[in-house]
Amino acid sequence: MKQPQKEKLLAVLYPARCAFCGKVVAPLQRLCENCKTEAEPIAGETCMRCAMPKKRCACGKRSHFYDEAIAAYIYDGVVKEGILRYKRGGDRRAALFFAEAAANRYREACSFQADYIAYIPQRKKEVDARSFHQARELAVLLSKALDIPVFDGLVKLYDVPPQKSLPHLYKRGNVAGIFDVTTPEAVAGKRFILFDDVKTTGETMDECAKMLKLSDAEKVVALSFAATEKKRRPGGKPEFKK
Repeated sequence: MKQPQKEKLLAVLYPARCAFCGKVVAPLQRLCENCKTEAEPIAGETCMRCAMPKKRCACGKRSHFYDEAIAAYIYDGVVKEGILRYKRGGDRRAALFFAEAAANRYREACSFQADYIAYIPQRKKEVDARSFHQARELAVLLSKALDIPVFDGLVKLYDVPPQKSLPHLYKRGNVAGIFDVTTPEAVAGKRFILFDDVKTTGETMDECAKMLKLSDAEKVVALSFAATEKKRRPGGKPEFKK
């Protein structure tokens, strides 16, 4: 079968779908027109602590173990729906769009070239619940897009309540001490992308970055496909947008 005919047949049997809403789109397209309009990509000058555009930053300039934070989209609306679809076992091809968008944003915004891509590790029970390790799957796709190897040396030592189930004040303590590096000799002097699909409070990424830094990593960039925007409460304190 000639290549153009084969591609047409594959398009009929396995139609391309919007990475966010799942609607059928034209071959080689990633998003439908509606989602393309509604999604909010992050571009231009951003806060290196929270990854938000400078004009929308409300992070309070808190210090972190990672050196800079970068994200491709604001986690809201169709972007949020798309990521939740993916995590619940939706169209796995959406992961390719997430990784490619994060790779493009990394090329635009990161101040250094990384040696490895690390990811937020999960316990076996978490992986079994979804039947796949979404963080590692995305890291592998990002690795292919950037031609940077994946680092599998971050591990999660024990289970804790999901971050999303806790009030903001308890999130940092919930993840303290739950990660470790199995091969510190491979980390020393290296620069890392620490990748996750969504950066919300940043506590989990910060804890993983801390363990990499304790193993003498030179630099760590917290890269995510999407990041949650904070808004300011009366009195000036930041609050995460629901």
